[in-house]
Order: sequence, then structure tokens, then C-alpha cells
Amino acid sequence: MESLASVFALVYAAEQQSYVGAARVAGVSPSAIGKAVARLESRLGVRLFNRTTRSISLTEQGTLLYERYKRIIDDMHDAEATISRSRERPRGRLRVSVPHIVGHHLLMPILPFFAEQFPEIELDIDFEDKVIDLVAEGLDVVVRSGELADARLIARHLGDQHFVVCGSPDYFKRHGRPQTPDDLSQHACIHFKYPSSGRLAPWAFRSPYDRVIFPRNLTFNNTDAGLRAARDGLGLAHLPVYVAESHMRAGSLVPVLTSFMVQYGSLSLVWPSNRQLSPKVRAFVDFVVANFAARPDAFRPPDAAGVSSNSRG
Repeated sequence: MESLASVFALVYAAEQQSYVGAARVAGVSPSAIGKAVARLESRLGVRLFNRTTRSISLTEQGTLLYERYKRIIDDMHDAEATISRSRERPRGRLRVSVPHIVGHHLLMPILPFFAEQFPEIELDIDFEDKVIDLVAEGLDVVVRSGELADARLIARHLGDQHFVVCGSPDYFKRHGRPQTPDDLSQHACIHFKYPSSGRLAPWAFRSPYDRVIFPRNLTFNNTDAGLRAARDGLGLAHLPVYVAESHMRAGSLVPVLTSFMVQYGSLSLVWPSNRQLSPKVRAFVDFVVANFAARPDAFRPPDAAGVSSNSRG
């Protein structure tokens, strides 16, 4: 620290040609400038300034040292300016974690527009279904479903999750449509199991149909596989509306039991509370929130989204 003080003292004194002027720039006393220069001269064993009663001027050795020290200070100012600019402009590596199904169906379609708008942000995205400690893993932001229980985290709501039971038109021609959730016991049901635990994802219905037992004709640990199986007529799948909506509108999937469905969880963007929201994180959060809001049908019950069990087939 003493050497750094001597660097600034020499440069400011040389540019102001006085200790008083250097002190004014540095925000210290003239005696502090004089002492810093004196210590530097003592350590180097050379005289750095020619002194008169009215001014000071650099010696030959002082001039050589000033030129080197000036570059050091300029580099320091440039480094600080770079950091300051990086805080104002979204840039740098952004580590994101997102569940597979959310990543494929909600995040991937908007990434080209994000990359175009923020070309200096380097996205590093993990598709991960299990809950991880984003603080310990050094993640900047994650997408999570359900309630936020960790006080170290801050969340921003993206939307409520609604599900729909659906099957292909061909399946319903062969097997008919269930009228209540109890009727599902007579149908082929396609289940999803969580990859991290192997636990089956529940099918959410309003009471008193919240404890219906379904046959397990097919089980996948990948939602897109269940989607494909339902479209191919292998059975009925319980899918997020944002996964099924485009297929329902195209007619390749037909929703049933929509009046019995209930909200099941929500989606949020989450980041550590002990970190200041950097420009890159703020840019990502604001962009994702705005683009998810632009797809309201993805977060509405199927009948409220304009796709009901009586709309097709």
C-alpha cells in the first residue's frame, strides 16, 4: 500500500508541479505527498524532483519513473472503467439451470431472440430435473417449479402450471372418452416418472378425484416421450398445457376431463439473494418474464386457453 501511495504521489506531483496541487487531486495533505515522495527517493536512492521555493520539476530519473508509473495508473483506470461498463451493459458468462421439459418447450424457442438482443452474454445452460443448490454450484439463475423454501434465494413468478389429460383422435375412436377421472381406470394411461427419484408424477384433479388410481400401461422418464406416445395413440397422457397446446390446436391431441383439472404448481426464476442482480442476470430475467407473459395460453387451464374437451373430435 505504501508503494502504491508513492506511485500516485509521484504522478500527481509531476503533473501539478507542486505538492499542494498533488494533494488537492489526491484528497490528502501536502505533507503526505511530500513524505510519500521522500520515502520513494530514499528507497530508490535517487533524487526524483528538482525543488525550488515555487515549484518542482522531474529529474531525469524521475521522468523515467513517471512514464512507467503513469502507465500503471492509466491501466488501473482502464480496468475500473471496464468493470464499470460491464455492470451497465449485459455481458459475460451466464450459468442457467432449467428442467428439461421447460427448457425444451418454453426456453429454447426464445433463445435465438435473446442471443440476438444480448450478443455479449455467453449462455451456459444445464438441463436438470433434480433440485440443486444453485449457491453451492455457482449458478446465476435457475427455473424452478413449486414453492420456494430457501431463504437465501429470490424468486420471480413466471406462471402457474396447468395440466391436461389428452389422447389422439384415433385412440378415442377405438376406446371412447372418459367422462370422469374414475373412468381412467378403463383406459391406457401414460405416466411420467422423475429421473432423479423414480417417483411417478401425480395426475392432478379437483376433489373428490384427487386419489384416483390409474393403470400403468406405459411409463417414461421423459415428457416428450409420453407426448409422442399419446400422439401415436398408445394411451392418455397428463401433460403441461405448454407442452400439449400446439398439438391440441393442430388436432393431433384431444383434451378430455378439462372441467376436473386443477392448478398444479408454478414456475419461477430464482437467483441468490446475497448477490447483487447483475446486468446479465437482470437482462435474462426480464427477457424470460416478458416472453413467457407473451404466451398466456401456455399458463392457463385448457378450457380458459380456448382448447376444451369438446373443441375437437
